[in-house]
Amino acid sequence: ACTLRKEYHIVGSLVGSYPVKPFQIETKWLPLQLMPEETKLLIDKGIAQLVTIPDKITDSNLIESFYFKRDKICAEQVSLLKENRKQQILEKADQIYEGKKRKYLQALEKSRKIQKVSGVPGISTEENVSEQKTSFPDESNSGKDNSNSSVDCKGSPEGLDTKDNLEKEKGHCQTGSQACSSDLINIDKNAIIEAELAKVTDVSKELCMIQFFAESLWKREVTPVSLNKPSTEKEKLRYAVYKDLWEKNYYITAGVKFGGDFLVYEGDPLKYHALFIIVCMTDEQKFQGYDLVVYGRLGHQVKKTVALASWNACGKVEYISLSWENEMT
Repeated sequence: ACTLRKEYHIVGSLVGSYPVKPFQIETKWLPLQLMPEETKLLIDKGIAQLVTIPDKITDSNLIESFYFKRDKICAEQVSLLKENRKQQILEKADQIYEGKKRKYLQALEKSRKIQKVSGVPGISTEENVSEQKTSFPDESNSGKDNSNSSVDCKGSPEGLDTKDNLEKEKGHCQTGSQACSSDLINIDKNAIIEAELAKVTDVSKELCMIQFFAESLWKREVTPVSLNKPSTEKEKLRYAVYKDLWEKNYYITAGVKFGGDFLVYEGDPLKYHALFIIVCMTDEQKFQGYDLVVYGRLGHQVKKTVALASWNACGKVEYISLSWENEMT
């Protein structure tokens, strides 16, 4: 695409999605779609060849190689995503630890308030039990000595206490002070981080991004074909106009967005604005007064010159430009 644009002034139209931002439509990417006139010119000048390739691949080795490469790409993505997730957990280890500790203290305080309101020790709501089961470790610490004012919560995947230890800790909080302080709780930070890392699983293969190629990775037999355009009188005129402007070193693109056949640029369309709107008129087409007004107003509004292209008596292309003598009000 770059070679066609820089060396041969063939612009074409990008129709693919932009890999960096695939979910937007303003910026396009490969593949490059050519107008029939651009394709015909490249063939006539010997720059390109029009070929066709089989619609289906029947070689079993190629099919097997294709799926092998795709699975390999997915495996690499899964590995990278898993490592990135672990790295994120390690970078936010302090925040995770503080969050777990805060939830533990909140559950402890909530259980203490429920006991105080109900007046029955050891009673907790179903919601509280659920929170304790998800936030606290197994009962391996139930036999530990809790005579000290602080509790060391180790040995569990989550690094936090179970319901039994919660009840014991609740008693210590009540005997030592009316409110549980975070200074009295010693939670194993490493156990919490290890538990979070253990939760990281492989990404499903269906969620992996698939790589598309603008060109086939395997060389296959191609069959040269001929271009069946231009066929109509209008198509022949369009090609003659395009070729004439191209030989004058202009850049030409489709002009449908401005109501014409072509847009003509002095240089690369990325650097220059269009100078002309080319409208191809065959001998069979009628050009009436209101057409003159329409194209004249169009050129004035978009600050471009509208040029009517047609055949002359010698069979060559000639142009008639339209412009307003006075400013429009």
